[in-house]
Amino acid sequence: MIKITRLPKPGVLDRHQKAWTRALLAAGSDADKRRWEKKYRHREIKDVLVSMFRGKCAYCESKISHIEYGHIEHFRPKSRFLELTFEWSNLLLSCPICNGSEYKGDRFPEEHEGGPLINPCVDTPDEHLEFVFDPIAKLATVIGKTPRGTITEVLLGLNRNDLRAYRSKHISRLFVLASYAETDPVAKELLVEACKADSEYAAFARVIADELGL
Repeated sequence: MIKITRLPKPGVLDRHQKAWTRALLAAGSDADKRRWEKKYRHREIKDVLVSMFRGKCAYCESKISHIEYGHIEHFRPKSRFLELTFEWSNLLLSCPICNGSEYKGDRFPEEHEGGPLINPCVDTPDEHLEFVFDPIAKLATVIGKTPRGTITEVLLGLNRNDLRAYRSKHISRLFVLASYAETDPVAKELLVEACKADSEYAAFARVIADELGL
């Protein structure tokens, strides 16, 4: 997870957010509620989120746009915070696993429960999470540094088996690349590229680059 700067509110939300929210809160039937609720899926909103997160999951940093449409994620779940359904500051882009019922789903721990979760558009993730690569075990692991970091790692499944296995292979290659970065300009360029916001698992790449002083 890396820090993300939120882009300006999409025009369609700027024009309709208040009216959509009033209609949703006043909905008298489940059918009416569903009709208004789905307005948040507007293509313009999705396009801005995909651009803002560079086609990656806001939480696990996996690329999703080339294989999956991704979810418009409500940081504070709309099932519990209906009034925030169209609130721009509450919308992120997520992969379906981080946002699925096995992990975050409708859960949102409050402060007295160790929360809230880390929001990459508000918080600085590396103040709460440590991105550790073990070159012997060849494992790239997310570790909570604070109570909020720990509950974020657990609730989002940031070390779930399939994710960590895939991520570890990627970071293993970067670790080997880093050993050539000081003498090989191409290796250095590739490592710098891996640190950019549009690259998968940039949080780990940045740790490796920092250790080399890049």
